[in-house]
Amino acid sequence: MVATPIDIAQAATATTATLLKWQKSMEERATFRQNMDQSRRAIQASRELLKRLRQRHRDEMSEGSENADPSIAPISQRAGS
Repeated sequence: MVATPIDIAQAATATTATLLKWQKSMEERATFRQNMDQSRRAIQASRELLKRLRQRHRDEMSEGSENADPSIAPISQRAGS
């Protein structure tokens, strides 16, 4: 069978369409990977920030208990004095 110009044009169109779909698929995958990487970095940054905030809170609480005014002790502690 000899390929007619119409057959050649249809084959070329099909090939072009396949290549465009493949290219779009690869672009979507690349975009997905970039978005996932960005999400991972944001999650890691959030975890680090939360860790620092918790540590600061612990430090402030321990400073607060060290600097507490003994005259402001709870009644249960003063009752025995």
